[in-house]
Amino acid sequence: MKHSNSFSLFLFCVLPLFISPPADASKYFEEVVRANDLHFEKRYAQSAKAYESLIDKGARNGYLYYNLANTYIRMGKTGPAVLNYIRARKLIPRDENLAANLKFAIQQTRDKIEPPSPGTLSALFLWSNDFNLRELIYLAMILNFIFWITLALWMYFRSSSLQLARNVLLGLLLFLFFSIGVKLKNESDSKLAVVLDERVEVKSGGAEDAITLFQLHEGALVTVTDKYEDWLEVRLNDEQKGWVPKNSVGT
Repeated sequence: MKHSNSFSLFLFCVLPLFISPPADASKYFEEVVRANDLHFEKRYAQSAKAYESLIDKGARNGYLYYNLANTYIRMGKTGPAVLNYIRARKLIPRDENLAANLKFAIQQTRDKIEPPSPGTLSALFLWSNDFNLRELIYLAMILNFIFWITLALWMYFRSSSLQLARNVLLGLLLFLFFSIGVKLKNESDSKLAVVLDERVEVKSGGAEDAITLFQLHEGALVTVTDKYEDWLEVRLNDEQKGWVPKNSVGT
């Protein structure tokens, strides 16, 4: 237990040193400050435009998406707000304010559709939802480094404590690699989208003359399962699915 606590403390202290802030934070610093100032001045339309401009230039930062979502919610645009909260959640999953604001935004929508529940495999690795993919990869790199040092020490000293540490680290490393694989699979297989139009008709096929099955409204969360030309197949659950125009949703 003592070795386990020491190891956890070591990771807690060392991990932040390996996770440097994204280059976007310094590259676009002045533009970010300007966009934030516009938000604080309640010039929301200009602030949203400034944030969107940063994203168009390639800036990718969880707090950038979060601030943009906050701006849209103040403008009453629930669709873009929910979309950018979802984008932010992928990068800053542990932010409690983000989780609360996303829940609030969903409650402002007409359909009030919550994010889908994780599958069985995802539920087994639910802990990894507290980390973004970048953090998990860095953690794996640190564990891998510590494992090889421990292995080298064990080969030299051949002590039972080092052997135990080697085995534990190897198990953690394999578990972490598997968790990364599950996260990658989930992000590629299950693509969340948000309805941006005020109202969209969900069709039985990818054509305007197809039968309308049901309607969705701005801010509704759907899962994209297929695409055909300018149409996307979306799903709410096993029973409710259909096709919507590609430009009516954001991903």
